[in-house]
Amino acid sequence: MKRIKFFVMALYGVLLPLLTVGQDAEPISLFDQFCQQTDSLPQLKLDTNWGRLLRTKMNEQYQEGQFSFHNSEGEWVSIEVKLKTRGNVRKQICNYPPVKVKIPKRELKRMGYNAMNELKFVFPCGNSKKDLDYLYREALVYQLYEYIHPLHLRSSLAKVEAVRGEKLKFDSYCLLVEHGEQIEERLEAKVLKKGIITAGALERDSYLKMVFFQYMIYNTDWSVPNRHNLMLVYVPDFAKQVVPIPYDFDYCGFVDAHYAVPAEEFPIKSVRERYFRGRDVTEEEARATAQFFLEKKEALLQHAESYAFLDTRSHKDVMDSLTSFFEILEKEKKMLKTFVTLKEK
Repeated sequence: MKRIKFFVMALYGVLLPLLTVGQDAEPISLFDQFCQQTDSLPQLKLDTNWGRLLRTKMNEQYQEGQFSFHNSEGEWVSIEVKLKTRGNVRKQICNYPPVKVKIPKRELKRMGYNAMNELKFVFPCGNSKKDLDYLYREALVYQLYEYIHPLHLRSSLAKVEAVRGEKLKFDSYCLLVEHGEQIEERLEAKVLKKGIITAGALERDSYLKMVFFQYMIYNTDWSVPNRHNLMLVYVPDFAKQVVPIPYDFDYCGFVDAHYAVPAEEFPIKSVRERYFRGRDVTEEEARATAQFFLEKKEALLQHAESYAFLDTRSHKDVMDSLTSFFEILEKEKKMLKTFVTLKEK
């Protein structure tokens, strides 16, 4: 009897770890699922009163809707949600402004997801092929920044149907962009929304890589003190300093949206002209950061080369834009003249 009891206990000890594998795993968010889907783009559906949403887009008021998607088992499911328009310029001038969807946390928990319950949808501004091209280019910018810094906003292209009951209002690609709360959860970080922060207070290496990247994509539409198109994040495990994470790239020359114009304060007349906005960059910092980007040159060009969503003309423009940036980095005198903004005494 003792031998039998010992054998059962031993067998239980072997089987228990196998039986409990995955039970303590943290549930992922719905956004995580969409980002991790690699075999095909997520297929989504948003059902709401689109006429009212677009007529009252400046009010940013939530209204009722229904969100449908494939769950982790591949089953088509629908849940009641609230949604509203968001954004600044795009909300004013676009036929289809960005939309925030808020999902009941209890429904997410019931389906096995965590409590990250907000999704940010960016639609093409209008119905033309150019509008869709702008969206594709902006999606590519998000992807390229993943090569530059480990702290970045994740994004995912998706296909979405906008419906009202059985009636299709429009269908298109959209861009899903990671929300601030998701960043805080994923990085165990804190997004700083208040207080005055200057460029000099940021983690220096992150700042330098960010400003070089902004120059690469012809972008001047950002500000550290105003937190304009920059998420300032404090990550205890990352240098114990604030890190800038760029987003919203529709005003950059790399995207080249028809409505994008540079601010009057800058000495450029078009978003297709580059202007470096780095503060107090020394020669040593410029050399080191330029070398970092040159080391990433092959990976960035290969990613852009293999990006399948652009037509021939747009693809050539993207490749030419990246190539011209690296040509500046490869010519030392031009590189130093472009990026050094703090002269040594």
